[in-house]
Amino acid sequence: MTDTELAKEICGDIRAAHKRTCLPFTLEVGEPGLTDSKVGGTPYLPRGEAWPVCSCGAPMTFLAQIDCTQLKDLPDFPHTGLLQFFVGTDDLYGADFDGQTAQLGYKVFYREAVDPSVTPADVALPQPTDDEERYTPLGDRPCRVVFGQPREQAIPEGDHLFETLFVQAWNQRRPEKHLNSIWDFYGLFPKEERDYDIFTLKSELKTGHRMDGYPFFTQNDPRSGDIDYQEFDTLLFQLDSEMRDRRELVCWGDCGVGNFFISRDALKRRDFSRVLYNWDCG
Repeated sequence: MTDTELAKEICGDIRAAHKRTCLPFTLEVGEPGLTDSKVGGTPYLPRGEAWPVCSCGAPMTFLAQIDCTQLKDLPDFPHTGLLQFFVGTDDLYGADFDGQTAQLGYKVFYREAVDPSVTPADVALPQPTDDEERYTPLGDRPCRVVFGQPREQAIPEGDHLFETLFVQAWNQRRPEKHLNSIWDFYGLFPKEERDYDIFTLKSELKTGHRMDGYPFFTQNDPRSGDIDYQEFDTLLFQLDSEMRDRRELVCWGDCGVGNFFISRDALKRRDFSRVLYNWDCG
């Protein structure tokens, strides 16, 4: 068996053994109801609760809200209440890439109970200010979140676990050609013979909006090589960039993607105090 054939076989074995269920969704332009699943628009806030602000006191952008009764196909996720995501309005959308779990420039809320008497008029919307520029990944049109059918998803090459699994399997099968990283594999070939697509998973599920399953990145998985982030094994929410009718619905920087991660144990406990927030663009 050639090195290329062995690499392809190992990739196939890894993907057959590491599959997850994801719940994809699409965006439908239009103003949703107050407690509906949505991206942008007006979120549900308990009567009298102040609008979320970042650590500097600036009002955040309401990013998305999920009606958890629609998540019954996802084990361990809440199946009642609302899950909400707010991000900052600075040029990094509230992200701190040196400490991605502090929730100083973003907030994740789980509201187990919802007061049905609250109306949009009761929500304390932030007052616009002209003192500084505000940035948002959202366009100017709110969208309904429309969930599709749950799908089985194989591990993509960009997930932080893939490289570890491949290198371990390769070194067991080819100990005489020991690898320390996937990049070492390319060094086994002359430059003109290197196949840089050999690890690429061809799947329509790699990009797009979803909950659970495997994430997509335009750059690198922030969990790669960072021991402090290894606990964040579950994709809580992913919102990709999308354009419709030549107008942006969502755009993370230069057409990137935003992800929120949580540990499975914390998710089961309904503890959303530690959530890893990341976004990147090409």
